[in-house]
Amino acid sequence: MEFVLLNASSKSAALFSMIAWCVWQRRNRIREKQPTWEVVDIVKRAAELLQEFHDVQKQSPRNIIQRDETCWKPPNPEIYKINFDGAIFKDSELVGLGVVIRDSAGLIIAALNQKICLPSSLDLEEAMAASRALSFAREISIFQVEVEGDSLKVIQAVNKLRPRTTMFWHIIEEIQVVKSSMVFCSFNHVKRGGNKLGHTLAKRAVLAVNTDVWLEDLPLDLDDIFQYDLQQ
Repeated sequence: MEFVLLNASSKSAALFSMIAWCVWQRRNRIREKQPTWEVVDIVKRAAELLQEFHDVQKQSPRNIIQRDETCWKPPNPEIYKINFDGAIFKDSELVGLGVVIRDSAGLIIAALNQKICLPSSLDLEEAMAASRALSFAREISIFQVEVEGDSLKVIQAVNKLRPRTTMFWHIIEEIQVVKSSMVFCSFNHVKRGGNKLGHTLAKRAVLAVNTDVWLEDLPLDLDDIFQYDLQQ
């Protein structure tokens, strides 16, 4: 690693690092009996992931946090707040789903990002993210939740404030079924400033093989946003 960093170009060093990450990630997924890529595809996969990473980061690999009047607010005690969002990767015809669950102290309970095939509309993508958020909470035995997202159409549909004519209504019905199994469940609309972590997790799904889950933890590159939310 030292030789590469000292002698290779920045482009080659980045590719070398991504290949090393892919080898490590493949090993972990085999150990956990999760789907992964073949050994012969590692270099090609690393190059694709590196290009996708540069595409979504645009100007900087670090998250640039801009001031916003809207900020994340913790839920009431004994209630968990779930933030969700979706991000489209048009070049690969995929969508990233991001979900984060936090307690009343703002601490991470669990987080998830997942990559799925591109749906037919932006609203359908957001509805699928909302559905995944609620099912994820149930999977880890959390049944008192306040769910927030920045898609007004989806939130209004879940709260039955929109007619049953939307193309994503079948997803809304799935959400309603899971919602009815909760002890407490509310859906609220929030502007992007209060949904930064969910949004960034969705964008980060470009690096996932399929689904990545963190329990009481987050990837280090999301620490800036996590700390920013705690300080508001």
